[in-house]
Amino acid sequence: MQLFATRGYAVLLPDAPQHLGTPMLDLAKTILPGVNRVIELGIADPDRLGVMGHSYGGYSTLSLIVQTTRFKAAVISAGTGDLVASYGEMHKDGSTYQVPIMETGQGLMGGTPWQFLDRYIENSPVFHLDRIETPVLIVHGAEDQAVASFRGDEIFVGMRRLGKEAEYAKYEGEDHSPAYWSYPNQLDYCARLIQWFDKYLAGLTR
Repeated sequence: MQLFATRGYAVLLPDAPQHLGTPMLDLAKTILPGVNRVIELGIADPDRLGVMGHSYGGYSTLSLIVQTTRFKAAVISAGTGDLVASYGEMHKDGSTYQVPIMETGQGLMGGTPWQFLDRYIENSPVFHLDRIETPVLIVHGAEDQAVASFRGDEIFVGMRRLGKEAEYAKYEGEDHSPAYWSYPNQLDYCARLIQWFDKYLAGLTR
């Protein structure tokens, strides 16, 4: 966030309460009013709004841009758009990290896909990629152990097939958090973020 604040961007870090079974809809209901407020206060320009998030924030970002066309640029970092795919992710040791997250944790599904299939699909923005009008930068570590990189692939493949504006940067050998990536890849990651938003929001080239 400091990367952008020191370059003249106003940064909003919203709280977004969500409820069992409706996380995607709740994200729009809680975040967009906050965006409206900072516009009303004269802090944000309604014609130059960007949105980004990492991990669950990446899911949140994708969830927002399939529900609104207000954002002129977006970054999805280590995110997912498919809760069924998340549920089925398995590590090399056979562990299924995402199963409890989807059933009783942050995923807010309240049970298995066999119990609540409609709920899983309704809250998976990958099934609504055709609604996106926002240019998207997708970033993922190829060795991500929390959100497997095939979930970034899925978003990019879908957007490319639909003719949407998307760019994909996959960092070989890197895990989930850029905070622990190699220094050269951290620099590249930060530069990509700045250049992406400058291109679509500030009209600048660095």
